[in-house]
Amino acid sequence: MICGKTIDEFLSEIMRFHGFKAPGIVLGGIMVDYCQELIGAGVEADAIVESIHCLPDAVQLFTPCTVGNGWLKVLDWDKYALSLYNRKTVLGFRIWVDTEKTKSYPDLYNWYMRLVPKKELSSERVINAIFTAERNVLSYQAIQITQHSDRHKKGETGICSSCGEAYSLKQGTSCLSCQGHCYYIKNPN
Repeated sequence: MICGKTIDEFLSEIMRFHGFKAPGIVLGGIMVDYCQELIGAGVEADAIVESIHCLPDAVQLFTPCTVGNGWLKVLDWDKYALSLYNRKTVLGFRIWVDTEKTKSYPDLYNWYMRLVPKKELSSERVINAIFTAERNVLSYQAIQITQHSDRHKKGETGICSSCGEAYSLKQGTSCLSCQGHCYYIKNPN
């Protein structure tokens, strides 16, 4: 059982959410399962992940923590690590893929370190290596959160005087787009 699901249910959930059996989500699910065990049952936990790739999906799939509800914070550090912590005490556990331990599982190590092109190392081989390794490639430590534990509350909403769209008044007298922070340009056609 992983995250309270049989292996087939676990993989089906990943397929439904992600579109295919992504090795990163499989590994992430095992990490979530282990971290939930460490933090204990009945703890209202928030999560921090240190990668933008796959790991946030595993946390959103197998915990109540999502980006949308503010219980999941995503850091773009490119480290395959996650922390679950008690939102009241800010005590919890950080768990990560221990590179040294992955060396005992060559397919997993080569995939994790991006040493072999995807076309030469099938997802199925990597997933088999992950299920063989399970928690043996993970390390953890007890932690106390010192940053990123705050939850951003929605503020007052206003209408931008430049574009007429609703926006958070925390942004200033006009929306960020109209202040020059837009991520797009209008199609000239």
